[in-house]
Amino acid sequence: MIIRDSRVSFFNSKGLRIAVCVSLFFFLHSSLFIPKAWAYDFAVRLSNGDSLFFDITHRTEHHVAVIAPNPEGSDYYRNHRQPQGLLVIPSEVTYNGESYRVTAIGERAFSGCVGIRTVSIPSTVTSIGDYAFYGCTGINAPVVIGENIEWVGTSAFYGCTNLPEVIFRARRCREMGGSMSLTVFGNCRSLKSLKIEEGVRMIPDYAFCGMDGLNDTLRLPSTLESIGNYAFAYCNMLKGRLTIPDKVLTIGECAFHQCHSFSELVIGSSVGLVEGRAFFHCVGLRAVQINSLAPPVVQSSAFSELRKGVVFKVPCASKSLYVKDEDWKIYAPFQTFGPCSLQVTASVEDSLAGIVTGSGAYAYGDSATLAVVCASGYGFDGWSDGVKENPRRIKVTGNMKLEALTVLSGVKVVRDTVVLHDTVWRDGIKVIYDTVDLQEVAQTIKRVEEVVFDAVKKRLSWKLKRGEKVLSVTLYNQLGECVYSGNGRRGHVDMRRQPSGSYIVRIECEQRIIRCRFFVKS
Repeated sequence: MIIRDSRVSFFNSKGLRIAVCVSLFFFLHSSLFIPKAWAYDFAVRLSNGDSLFFDITHRTEHHVAVIAPNPEGSDYYRNHRQPQGLLVIPSEVTYNGESYRVTAIGERAFSGCVGIRTVSIPSTVTSIGDYAFYGCTGINAPVVIGENIEWVGTSAFYGCTNLPEVIFRARRCREMGGSMSLTVFGNCRSLKSLKIEEGVRMIPDYAFCGMDGLNDTLRLPSTLESIGNYAFAYCNMLKGRLTIPDKVLTIGECAFHQCHSFSELVIGSSVGLVEGRAFFHCVGLRAVQINSLAPPVVQSSAFSELRKGVVFKVPCASKSLYVKDEDWKIYAPFQTFGPCSLQVTASVEDSLAGIVTGSGAYAYGDSATLAVVCASGYGFDGWSDGVKENPRRIKVTGNMKLEALTVLSGVKVVRDTVVLHDTVWRDGIKVIYDTVDLQEVAQTIKRVEEVVFDAVKKRLSWKLKRGEKVLSVTLYNQLGECVYSGNGRRGHVDMRRQPSGSYIVRIECEQRIIRCRFFVKS
């Protein structure tokens, strides 16, 4: 090109030099933007001779995705050897002296690689792309969906006809598949077992839809909170009892659509919504038990096309609510289970400080009024759940147990006084024993193993000889004020509400009187 230009008559030698420079500049500059002949940024050879191909997805964070070497056509490994046998995807790879974190398996990354037998996916991976392992018919070992996986693409394992088991650990997975016809594990004919492990909080829409080879009892983890639309639809060989855990709030539309082989269903106590066709045509069901005291919202088609004679069981304490509910009464008559009343138990933390009225048996939804009446020298200091109201009105929604907290109002002791000068022993665990009376407390001091003050819990406790009975326990502060008096039946005194300072406890037994001194530090 430059030579041809040099023959032009009006170019002089200076002009020729300019033309050459300009032409050379455009030639070199354009070469920087020639499309590369491959889809990947770099390849890494594994120890077994296989190569993996990577695309840099985030240069600043140094993230890469495993991808297929050829982006189009049906042969994604054309001119490259397909991975064979054990496929171990590394969590980190090095390129040009820099380390990159493997965070994704890209679209069709291993599609059609029939020689793969076992797949190991590192914990760094957060997404598995569409068709990533599509048609990998050689996979014959369990596949683990790790706890950090957030997204699994359409037909990611479709047609893995020898895949025997899926172990699902993904705690935050929000999306799997995306339609009923392009499910993640569709046409996996040998897939007999599905294990969903503790820690999983949600089952996304379509997650395990169409896994019609599953021939097992489905055990859902106690941590589960939601079940998505079509999550287990058409898993018609799942059998036995299906228990929806107590933390689940929502059962999605068609979640168990046409799961024919379940014989019993137990719906957890927190479920508030059962969407349409959730258990449509589950013809194997013989009994449905709902553990929620408050009837969940249930759409009219949720239990459509069940066999006649299915028994619905509801809590006895709230049967009347199910009978009156427009959506539930069509499943009557109901059988009941559990107690027919709920127990409200209210007491005073310190039995000497007063009494509480209002404890008793109630039906679900009833109102109960709790009132604290304090003994002389005590004042009300709120309830164990933080509420300060007295009397207090509550709605009964389950068995309830509350304690009323009290404070001492500080009664002066006339008979005994404590010397005003105070020597402090900061032993922290063991208290100090005093062999004489209160007015001679600064004299002969000994330790006693039977009385212990826990400085962390701020609790004074005692453990006496076998058969030795405590008649009374009295506690004085360093000003001679009685701050506690009781019969000692609880075996301890809580010092959390007492200020810092030195204290003396007098424990009167049948055969002796123990006087101990200890220090409370805030």
